[in-house]
Amino acid sequence: MDLARQRKIIIATFLFVPLLFLAVFSYIPIIFNVYLGFTEWNGVTAIKWVGLKNYERIFTDPQYLALFRNCVYYLIVAVPQLVLSFLLAIFVNGKFKGLAFFKGVLIFPYLLNGIIVSTIFVTFFNTNGTLNTMLGWLHLDFLQHRWLEELSIVNPAVASISIWRYYGMSFIMFFGALQAIPAELYESAAIDGCSKWQEIKYISVPFVKSVLFINIILSVSGSIQVYEVPYIIVRGINGTSTPVIQINQSMGQDRRIGFAAALSMVVFLVVLASVGLQWLVTRSGKEKD
Repeated sequence: MDLARQRKIIIATFLFVPLLFLAVFSYIPIIFNVYLGFTEWNGVTAIKWVGLKNYERIFTDPQYLALFRNCVYYLIVAVPQLVLSFLLAIFVNGKFKGLAFFKGVLIFPYLLNGIIVSTIFVTFFNTNGTLNTMLGWLHLDFLQHRWLEELSIVNPAVASISIWRYYGMSFIMFFGALQAIPAELYESAAIDGCSKWQEIKYISVPFVKSVLFINIILSVSGSIQVYEVPYIIVRGINGTSTPVIQINQSMGQDRRIGFAAALSMVVFLVVLASVGLQWLVTRSGKEKD
């Protein structure tokens, strides 16, 4: 046996096991999940083919349309989150004493586990918790609410947690983009008499456009995948359920595995579209460079 053939056999042997695991634990389950989306099955009895019935229910039943409406709250709060992140990145885009410590403090919330974040904000939003107590100290009692119980405000309240939790990630991305801007541009702008606002508008913003778009795509992808915080804090009750929470309930206590598979495919397609857009933006940015 010649050396070239031996190398091919060795390479094929080493590739076989990981490819086998990839097929067994990734591709085959995905294909089976696609099939289950067109069926009705409780995990025990025979699988019943129902065609597009599960998808029709998802897109026509108000109960399930509300799941996606709840995701909109998490998408909306991405706006103040991105604005805050960008302003903080502008503020620390320079050199001053304690910069490293300041950046560490800003990114710290993003490093926290979802369970820890949920525990913090259960105390914060509790009827007798931190927020209502602070409002009482400021004599703003009329703004006090049962934040996790009132149907009209529970979703905005829980969604607002994302601002504090994820602004650190966006901050790092904006800060990295700003650091890549040549210092000569700012120096030239200063010589020409540009104000700080003009520097931000005509220099900083154009340089972070691609990063901003990627953050928007990540926000869309993240909003459709929301699970741990609303589930831990309110268990998805009071109209706070999201698609992923519903998938978990359908797979568990409801035993509607076919419906859960269909809903998971909808979530998967939204995430896939977001990732595809992110790839296109990143690729176009590299081609311009």
